[in-house]
Amino acid sequence: MTLREKVLHVVRGGRADTVPFTCYLGLAPEAAREIENLAWVTSAPACSLSTPEVEHSSRELAPGVRESRMDTPWGSLTHVAHTETGYGSSWTREHWVKRPEDYAVVEQLIRQTRLEPDPEPYLHVRADLGDRGVVLSWLNRTPFQRLWIEYAGMARLALDLVDCPDAVQGVLDAMFEQSRVGMQITAASEAQLVWVPDNITGEMTGPRFFERYLAPYYRQVCDILLPAGKLPCTHMDGMLRQIADCVAETDLPLIEAFTPPPDGNFPVREARERWPAKTLWLNFPSSVHLSSPEEIQRVTRQLVKEAGTAEGFAIGVTENMPASVGARSLQAIAEAL
Repeated sequence: MTLREKVLHVVRGGRADTVPFTCYLGLAPEAAREIENLAWVTSAPACSLSTPEVEHSSRELAPGVRESRMDTPWGSLTHVAHTETGYGSSWTREHWVKRPEDYAVVEQLIRQTRLEPDPEPYLHVRADLGDRGVVLSWLNRTPFQRLWIEYAGMARLALDLVDCPDAVQGVLDAMFEQSRVGMQITAASEAQLVWVPDNITGEMTGPRFFERYLAPYYRQVCDILLPAGKLPCTHMDGMLRQIADCVAETDLPLIEAFTPPPDGNFPVREARERWPAKTLWLNFPSSVHLSSPEEIQRVTRQLVKEAGTAEGFAIGVTENMPASVGARSLQAIAEAL
């Protein structure tokens, strides 16, 4: 098997001679590109988005601090983010939604955005990657996750779910309808793996919110993609013990970026027991990258042991690694596998 074939076979529940090892292509240090059993993972959309009536602009407020602006026929919104110089990560200082009236602007922004099939980005990335890895064709996050992460922030959203629930629900409904179109386009594309980049953690999305806001979206994902032969890869990299039963009740076939202890709170052994039909595609716990190569190899072997079987089990790297130890850590994991 090529690295690509091996990953595709195992994430669909199969078994290979060794546990697949993957890394997001954008996170890999140059020195790691020579590791023979390390497969790359990258992403590309299956459709293009356009909103002709919206004008985008931005300006720098201070070094590393940028204000983005959207001027629309329904109103204007601004967003301020700070980008740090180490890994280029950014965090939001001011969200797009600052008052209840802003939800109406976001709702129209979503409803007036046009989605069209666009196979070229996926085909280009797939050809460029060759047999060295796999391409995930990404969808939007679930509307609830999308709204609090990308537009409102959790504090704002928590208050507005009580104070102006109709305004919030209008945006959630618009996002749900838009996502359905994206799923249908992706189902008809050449993609095999479909990324649902939710960043789920039970500490922010407990059982009640999961059942109300996330479960219906996941049902739609499975209803549209699975019959078309596409495999949804749902990015759940947080604390999952609190919502383990909720996840078990979904038809989601694969949990991607699953992060075990010491960084997560749900061990591989328990996940395999409670989700016996689901593939686990791990994120190797980020804090362990700082350990010695011997300890990294011990943890790697322990994760494989906890999995119980090599079927439907892969280890990946989906988070930034300290630049000083990234290549060394990837080499240690690869040797252990």
